[in-house]
Amino acid sequence: MEIKNRKILVTGGAGFIGSNLVNELVCLGNKVIVIDNLSSGKKENVNPKAKFYKIDIRSNKLLEIFRKEKPNIIFHFAAQAIVDEAYKNPFSAIDTNVMGTVNILEVCRNNKNIELVVVVSSDKAYGKSKDLPYKETHPLKGDHPYDASKSSADLIAQTYFSTYNLPVAITRFSNVFGPGDFNLSRIIPSALESVTKNKPLLIRSDGKMIREYTYVKDIVDGCITMLENKQKVIGQAFNFGSKNIFSVLDLVKKIEVILGKKINYKVLNMAKNEIQKQYLDWSKAEEILGWSPKTSFEKAITETSNWFNGKFML
Repeated sequence: MEIKNRKILVTGGAGFIGSNLVNELVCLGNKVIVIDNLSSGKKENVNPKAKFYKIDIRSNKLLEIFRKEKPNIIFHFAAQAIVDEAYKNPFSAIDTNVMGTVNILEVCRNNKNIELVVVVSSDKAYGKSKDLPYKETHPLKGDHPYDASKSSADLIAQTYFSTYNLPVAITRFSNVFGPGDFNLSRIIPSALESVTKNKPLLIRSDGKMIREYTYVKDIVDGCITMLENKQKVIGQAFNFGSKNIFSVLDLVKKIEVILGKKINYKVLNMAKNEIQKQYLDWSKAEEILGWSPKTSFEKAITETSNWFNGKFML
């Protein structure tokens, strides 16, 4: 499938990952429509060649936009994606992540133009498990408000495929980082802020939690690869990750080495209900789609740092 001259709608397209995907889709010559309520995304992130609607994914105005724009392909990124915020306000997070997804799927179900709906899930949807790495066949059993909301939305998306034959595919990402991420509650942006502004890095956890860190350009490449293999991905879920599996403290030390800067950090050990170890098996994407992460961790951190300096040192 040629990724050109397609009508592609991206929810959450003003956010970090969504805006990176929008940029690539525009560069490939597609007509891109962005829906975002700007609760965390930024209007400046939206590619000027994309058509933008400021709207919540739970809104009944969604149907009007679909009827007007007639998109063929949907990437559903929009979500309440901040784990701590979901812990503080579970109703809002669950309502957005679950019912927002249902609203998108319902509109698509009643739209004959739809060729593919990619629902963006998360490694958090798997919940806690001693059986690592997570495979796509692992049960979805999140027990934190954010994790459970992603498990639920993921399962509901699968339901729309199995019950209504809606052409749904699911992605599950590990921790994504890179240019465009303004969320300083995440470890890599906060570490770069510490370097750039010479301020202490506050680590919420005990520093021993192990995570997998994937560069946003590799994630975008994975999304494009799904479009190129549309018939292979419908009804399937795919993990997208990397080989960058570190504890938080090891991650900080690696960033210090790459940037040649000392990071003064303080371990707060105040994270609640966090998963101790989490990383993905992405061999299915490699075998079926021919996808694998291409960017070295050193190059990814350097590029992200250069972007960060350009944004925050003005």
